Amino acid sequence: MKRQVSERGMSRRVFLKGTAAGIATALSAAGGSKIATQGIFAPRVVRAQGPLVLFIPAFTHDTIRSVLPEFEDSTGLTVNLEALPSTSGTDTLTHLSTMFAVGTSAYDVISDSDEASPLMMRAGWLQSLEDIIPAETWADFPDSMTEMIDVWHSFDGQRYRIPHGFEMGYFFTRADWLTERSLAAPATWDEVVEIGKAFTDSAQGIWGTTDGLAKPALLYVYLAYLTSQTGGDIFAFDEGTATAFQYLYDLIHTHQILPETALNQDYNAQNALYMQDKIAFMRQWPFFYDAARADTEWFAPEKVVVELPPAGPAGSKSWTGGSGFEVPKFAPNPEGAAELIRFLTSNEIAPQIAREQGFLMSPRFSIAEALQDEGNFTLTNMVRYSDASVPTPRPFHPKVAQAQSIVDDMASLFLSKQASLTDVLKQGQEQIAALEE
Repeated sequence: MKRQVSERGMSRRVFLKGTAAGIATALSAAGGSKIATQGIFAPRVVRAQGPLVLFIPAFTHDTIRSVLPEFEDSTGLTVNLEALPSTSGTDTLTHLSTMFAVGTSAYDVISDSDEASPLMMRAGWLQSLEDIIPAETWADFPDSMTEMIDVWHSFDGQRYRIPHGFEMGYFFTRADWLTERSLAAPATWDEVVEIGKAFTDSAQGIWGTTDGLAKPALLYVYLAYLTSQTGGDIFAFDEGTATAFQYLYDLIHTHQILPETALNQDYNAQNALYMQDKIAFMRQWPFFYDAARADTEWFAPEKVVVELPPAGPAGSKSWTGGSGFEVPKFAPNPEGAAELIRFLTSNEIAPQIAREQGFLMSPRFSIAEALQDEGNFTLTNMVRYSDASVPTPRPFHPKVAQAQSIVDDMASLFLSKQASLTDVLKQGQEQIAALEE
């Protein structure tokens, strides 16, 4: 029997409210016009050509491969997977724009983060998805996601990217360490410092906390996370931004619970430190849980317990971003690309890949329904954070990669003691203003 859900009958609050049982109740009770959430993919006839190429992070490849036989059997096409150059969206943008600017693409479908999409949509490098993605798939997103799609995935009334990931930074803790010392997880910025000092032993390379703060983009990610907890607008370089900058400076230099080497560290290095038993707690994207679980010799549930983010002046917050699938306008096989993106995002296949990989999960009706009784790590914490009003919108700028780069550069000058906080705030405001001219 096919499960039925409402097309537009559920707000984000209702959709993400309460336990998995609550989600199931809301789904079954929602009214309005009905659509089927499974079995909608029906392949079209596509001219046989060379293999399609999907450009997506390497850590998702096994999950994607698990569903490709159905696509390949149905269409007669084959799919090759190629890995993004790094975990930085800015690096990916640089890589793609080099090809797209001259009207070529090595890829048929790409996975893209918020850093790249606004620029590529405005440059005319992407194919509109209006006639590719069916209404049933768009209707699978709750109203809260529709609002995000309108801002981050669309331009001039056309949708060019479809989300496959709804992401916010989670606060991972070594609950086993905390229990050994009869300590609770830090709930405020002050407690981060206090409890972080209890664990830090720099001579042994053990730290209260860390993050991936390398340029480009990763330093911005963490500062935007802190700024969401101050209520500031990071692209305005306002008072809330100043508070966030100063707090990170103090974690590194004043309290010395976050290693200065983190300024040259990417997420792989950050994760490695945590799994080498060197970090007590940290902010990280949900994909870390999959990476931790893959290290079967090290993993134990009490080593990766998620708590609410420590509250700053504006409360316990974490900004939300996302990744999605796109079809380059210069795709070698545009017909095949349309079929592949339609397949991967269908209401039947999206839950299958979300079950295996948190990076491929978003709060869709079909995913919530399929995973509601499975104790899924990402979905469970998505619900918990939403119930606690943790998510805040990602700061938007139409030239987001350039704006983030300005934040990176200004923060780096301050954190490396090359410029004062007053000077970097002033320079940041001036450079953002020039970017908008």
